[in-house]
Amino acid sequence: MESGFTGAFRTLTRFPLPGGECTRQSRTLFWFPLVGLVLGCFSLGIALLPVSSFVRSSLIIATTAYLTRGFHLDGLCDVADGFGGGWTKEATLRIMRDSSVGAFALITLVCTLLVQVFVIAELLEYLSLLVFVPALGRTMVVIATSVSSYAREGEGTASDLVRKSSAKHMVGPVVQISIFMVLLFFFDRPSFLPACAASLLALVMTVFLLRMSAKRIAGITGDVLGSIEILSESSAYLGALILLAFTG
Repeated sequence: MESGFTGAFRTLTRFPLPGGECTRQSRTLFWFPLVGLVLGCFSLGIALLPVSSFVRSSLIIATTAYLTRGFHLDGLCDVADGFGGGWTKEATLRIMRDSSVGAFALITLVCTLLVQVFVIAELLEYLSLLVFVPALGRTMVVIATSVSSYAREGEGTASDLVRKSSAKHMVGPVVQISIFMVLLFFFDRPSFLPACAASLLALVMTVFLLRMSAKRIAGITGDVLGSIEILSESSAYLGALILLAFTG
């Protein structure tokens, strides 16, 4: 029996959930925030370890990369190389499909991971954010998928997911994130405003990447979705930290 629930976890993580294959990939989109929430629970557990903040933040990033098979980080690297080295749509898509890692990918990956390590280290006492932000990042992927067209002709890793999704598929995930924020307002008020700032900056980053991708390759690919997850999540943590810096 096909299941969007198991399909979402099989697509986004290495968790070997039982069940049949999901033949309609768009069904998995509803469960993307839940996948992020589960990954965030691992981050929460690591945040409670009695070691330094930088060790904990590094372990959070390493654990997430392992549990997701580096899926989104790989997409970030491919986009960095493609957009950095390709001057036409065809060249950009060709470079993105190449499995080799170039200078643009290496620079982007190192800078992104450095930002994540230092920003997460500053937010470890806000445990709710460590669960909220991974769910938010995967919600941004759903939004991007629901409002975009697929850039490649023929098949690709995300072709079925993008082509068969529509605006209705982002309603459920957005409602889930909204409920999470309502719960923060009532039960973890110190994390509520940082979560609002995180959501705003994540959305700004997502819109920016979608516009850039539309201009460069007239749509999105699976690699673009991966980069959206990583960079929107990084932006979310940064947005929360900036707000806390201004409000004390």
